[in-house]
Amino acid sequence: MSSKNLLESILSALSNEVRAEVLKLISREGPLSFTEIMEKLNMNPKTDAGKFGYHLRMLTDAELIVADESSGKYYLTLFGVDVANFIYGVEDALRRKKGDMLVRTSSLTIEPFDRKKIVDALMREANVPRKLAESISKEAEDRLKKPQVRYLTAALIREFVNAILLEKGLEEYRHSLTRLGQPVYDVTTTIKSSAFKDYPSPERVHARAGDAVLEEYMLLKVLPRTIADAHLSGAIHINNANYWVLRPADLQHDLRPILEGKIPADGTGLSEPVHFAPKTFTGALYTVNSLLSSSSSLVSNSQSVGFFNIFLAPYLKNLKDAEIRLGLREFLYALNAKFNGIAGSTIAFNVELEIPQFLEKVKAVGPDKDSGLYADYHEQALKLLEILLEVLEEPDGASKPLLNPAIFVKMRKKALLTNDARECLVQAYELSKKWGTVYFINNTLPWQQENVFYNSTLSRVDSGWKDWESGTMRVGSLDNITINLPRISYESKGDDDKLMEHLREMLDLCKEALSIKRQILEDRIQSDNLLPLYKETIDGNPYFRLKDSPGIVSYVGLPEAVKYHTGSDLEDSEDALKLAIKIVSLMDEYATQCQPSQRILSSSITFEPAASRLTNLDVAAGYLKAKTATPYTEHSNLPLTTAVPLKTRLKMEEIFQQLTKGGHLFDIRLDEPFPTEDVLANYTKRMIETTGIGLLTFTRDYTYCFQCKSIAYGFRNKCPRCGYDGNRSVYYTKAFGRYKSSRAWSSEERDFAINNQRFTI
Repeated sequence: MSSKNLLESILSALSNEVRAEVLKLISREGPLSFTEIMEKLNMNPKTDAGKFGYHLRMLTDAELIVADESSGKYYLTLFGVDVANFIYGVEDALRRKKGDMLVRTSSLTIEPFDRKKIVDALMREANVPRKLAESISKEAEDRLKKPQVRYLTAALIREFVNAILLEKGLEEYRHSLTRLGQPVYDVTTTIKSSAFKDYPSPERVHARAGDAVLEEYMLLKVLPRTIADAHLSGAIHINNANYWVLRPADLQHDLRPILEGKIPADGTGLSEPVHFAPKTFTGALYTVNSLLSSSSSLVSNSQSVGFFNIFLAPYLKNLKDAEIRLGLREFLYALNAKFNGIAGSTIAFNVELEIPQFLEKVKAVGPDKDSGLYADYHEQALKLLEILLEVLEEPDGASKPLLNPAIFVKMRKKALLTNDARECLVQAYELSKKWGTVYFINNTLPWQQENVFYNSTLSRVDSGWKDWESGTMRVGSLDNITINLPRISYESKGDDDKLMEHLREMLDLCKEALSIKRQILEDRIQSDNLLPLYKETIDGNPYFRLKDSPGIVSYVGLPEAVKYHTGSDLEDSEDALKLAIKIVSLMDEYATQCQPSQRILSSSITFEPAASRLTNLDVAAGYLKAKTATPYTEHSNLPLTTAVPLKTRLKMEEIFQQLTKGGHLFDIRLDEPFPTEDVLANYTKRMIETTGIGLLTFTRDYTYCFQCKSIAYGFRNKCPRCGYDGNRSVYYTKAFGRYKSSRAWSSEERDFAINNQRFTI
């Protein structure tokens, strides 16, 4: 056929809408049979077959399609492909001219629909091959035309494309193309409900909406399907899912390079005024506050400062007690103004009652070029600690407690045998009695190693990893993954071997997830520059020792798992106790075997309440009956709501604390009337000298009345001073290991705070 005749034949073929639709259909779908084409164009084979055969002959004569004799299917010629694309192009141009199918884009503009953008998105975001992307874009365009929606949105177009991908079985591509975010209803609910969660503010609402996006991103893009499914199904719980891809859970600071002026407190010197190498006590406190303030966005949970009273002792030279007290009071008020108890802002100070032997000959950082050795500052360190505890005991101007920092007092053998630290200990017990913000570390136990640090998340690191410095200073918990022990027990059906096998499988998942987290943080630090302080180097080494930082694997539901498996309560049966020890020992041994390539530590502490969520998922999965289900035990190895003698709890906790080197706590929640300072002192001393408890604290409940600005001990329905009984009364107690006011309690924290057992000593 001559070129002229062929052109006429093509133009004639294109003059009919049915024939144009046939070309477009085969362009999208690929080769199709006579019957398949008719069905997809909604034509009746009985009444329309003759007409339709005529249309196909015209397209064949125009050399736009050709039939495959072996399969009976029609496909486009190379010329036909060009003509089909031409048709799509003409339609696009007409829509743009008429203003049809306008799209509200994600960049907040209104533009004419452009099919090529679908192709680009498929190739860019999901690595879809171009030919397949072209086919999907054409099908999406045809579907979008049918509803005749005048204003499309980028989100709606993406929904259509994702639906096509699912229909074609291309789920992995859809996975990458998914749009993250909350439905409109959920955002509205977030705004309306935020007044009842944490400390309400517009910023908290904004953060909660963003949290949902980042958690979805972690589950869809970052973690393998096996780990994401284990979290979603309730086999494990990934703590801090909202910040998993951005930052570590907590951090143990080393004040020396900051005080020495080797690096600015914020890592760059851009966000905070730089106070290099302070020469005064006030300047040193400002530098510490600047460090903690600028680092608050670099952690999900908390920060701790090691050897606080020792590293600041050189700055007390020639200062009177009144000057030290004034400086500390202003420092603590500024600290609490910034860190007001919301997530990610808790502070812990690890303090010493003596200069540890490994620090005695270390060169001191101070206001002078030659400030001597830390061994020279024993008296100043104790003086600073004593005044710090005194100031923390004082209420603020409205009679409320200062909740930051939590004080972790290290009890070493030398300090217990001499009277040097007597005044500090007396003050620690007084503070413990008044506000309950003191934690006592038993550093006499061999498994506590030469040096040990605890954070306010109750995570723990010790010097057994490498040494007192590399193992504990400038490291932090990568994050925490919690294993649902009852789920493992249900699935094992009484078989010990299956129980241990399932536990190892969960531990393998946790190890993989924490390894991914470590690599993510490496990217955030080195490539993305999102964590500037962590990248700064000190003598050739980064400030944040990522390779030395542990991942924490914890558990919930130990007593419930053991009871289901053995039929007996943990505290009443030797067999149940043996099984519990076997479970936690396996976790500890697994963590040890991961070293030295990866630092993993087992813990009985979760960084956020997880038991209620995991219990509810087990109910939904049919493992538990909803009517009888109660949240699994967490933050303890015996149920906290069950009346168990204090001695029994003590016996259990000392067994498991030495097996949970990533974190633990023996929280002695005391009833009123509260014991005297002498009783607390004698009880603590006896615990340190005769038990295997590594960390303990005393918790006291109290009620604050905003009406008359007074504190009453215990939970009171009515203020005993002014009689007020309205909603301006606030409870304070430790919820999952740290003090919070009832205004910031979640439902899980409320249950924990109100229903747990109290004791008398």
